Amino acid sequence: MIPRHILFALSAASVVSADTLINTLQQNGFNDFASIYQNEDPSLLSTIDAGSDMIIYATKNIPANSTLGRRDNIDLKRRFAISSVQKSAPSTKKFRFKRQNENSSPAVYESLLSDPEVVNLGEGVSQSVVEKPVDGVPNVIAGAGKAVPVVGDDIAFDNGVIRPVDSLLEIPGSIGAALTAFPQLSTLASLLTQFNLVEPVSQAAGITVLAPENSAFENVDTSGLSDEEIVAILSQHVIVNYVGYSPRLEDGQVLNTLANGTVTVAIRDGNVYFNGAQVTAADVIVENGVVHTVASVVGFEDAGVPEEGGEDNGNEGGDDTETPPATGAAGRVGLGLKTLGLAALGVAAAALF
Repeated sequence: MIPRHILFALSAASVVSADTLINTLQQNGFNDFASIYQNEDPSLLSTIDAGSDMIIYATKNIPANSTLGRRDNIDLKRRFAISSVQKSAPSTKKFRFKRQNENSSPAVYESLLSDPEVVNLGEGVSQSVVEKPVDGVPNVIAGAGKAVPVVGDDIAFDNGVIRPVDSLLEIPGSIGAALTAFPQLSTLASLLTQFNLVEPVSQAAGITVLAPENSAFENVDTSGLSDEEIVAILSQHVIVNYVGYSPRLEDGQVLNTLANGTVTVAIRDGNVYFNGAQVTAADVIVENGVVHTVASVVGFEDAGVPEEGGEDNGNEGGDDTETPPATGAAGRVGLGLKTLGLAALGVAAAALF
């Protein structure tokens, strides 16, 4: 029989199997990643060492001749900060990490990126990333609307896990930059520019923008609307004081908009709708919130929301759809907009924000 003290020692040795972040990175081929943590931003490394339940999105693909090799590269520090996230352990049971797969639930993780020059989510709120399956592959979504695939199993270290990814995560940019990067949103970008709303929308803290595709505007006749009414229509697409990353959206949520109205969230068979406007591309993360592309202009095309298990066929058929209440939308559609009534468009935009 093996003595109890030897069994205890063997058991303890099996539990204490992890190592420091730097050692674990080096032992698993992430040498450049480890070197940057040590040399570029030791304060970030200290925060990780003092934390718990950390996830480090690490990549081996760091070109030596790129700008990422410069010691004074502030962009690199920010990219490492957003690659370091924390997942809180449930209070009722021990926290366990595992690699995401195609059946994993999407999640939002708050990162260590808090630089006020690139984060505007409200006082004390750091930038977040979204992890969710994309085409059956676990991906991390951070800046520039880019989905970065997870390419390996979690590797444990003392304070959490290293989660291998295909490339470094991007830093979220402004809403204006995000809209410009997507050709299918050029009409919305032009309207925001035309009505001097790009800067106000970019400066508002902690918002969600519903961005209609170009095709959505083809069904909207604004010829009889005043400038103030058009501003209010655009403002109905900005959800205030709530960053609605897709994993946080819930069926039946009622969210406030800049038009002093609301939109109602509906989730049907995995699809998300805001007042009947279906989300066609989710989670473009920006400095001050998140952008979701929608198929129609909120308040003009209440296409209806299919029942669970039903087809999304608009209002055709009549009985198989339901339309959440729409309030605060502008124009001739009779949805109860309170006209802004301000003397000049510039004053109207300033007042909204």
